[in-house]
Amino acid sequence: MKRKNDQTSFLHLNRFEKGVVIVALILLGILVITWVLGLFFFGFAGFFRLVGVDYTSSYVLIGFVIFFLLIGSLLDVCALAFIGLFAHYVRGKYSLFIIRMAIDCSFTWLALHEVDEWLNQITIPWPAELLAALFLFMVDVALDEKKVKPGS
Repeated sequence: MKRKNDQTSFLHLNRFEKGVVIVALILLGILVITWVLGLFFFGFAGFFRLVGVDYTSSYVLIGFVIFFLLIGSLLDVCALAFIGLFAHYVRGKYSLFIIRMAIDCSFTWLALHEVDEWLNQITIPWPAELLAALFLFMVDVALDEKKVKPGS
């Protein structure tokens, strides 16, 4: 794969090199998806162990995580739309944070509750659902990558 010009495009590679690039990208995508699912799986497994949630097997928990991520992603788009709508009308950093927390936790709780209702092999008490929604919001806030300007 040694070329004269380091800025060779994908179109100029031979078939073998294109295949290697495609396979490497697919494997990288699978690795990332597996890593995210693993984080959610072990996170929920630990949280459920702490709050005493009953589930029949690890496969049920994997299904719960997958369905939660799918439904949660769809509802997160709706939550972001509502947060953006309210951001125009609410003044004040703390008021906006409270509104964001209420909307985000409500939609996260809705996703948790719906997946809990659909899967009969897992039983999550409603206080644990609310606690999980609040915890996921706090993790989201903590991992938010907004840059702070120097000197402010």
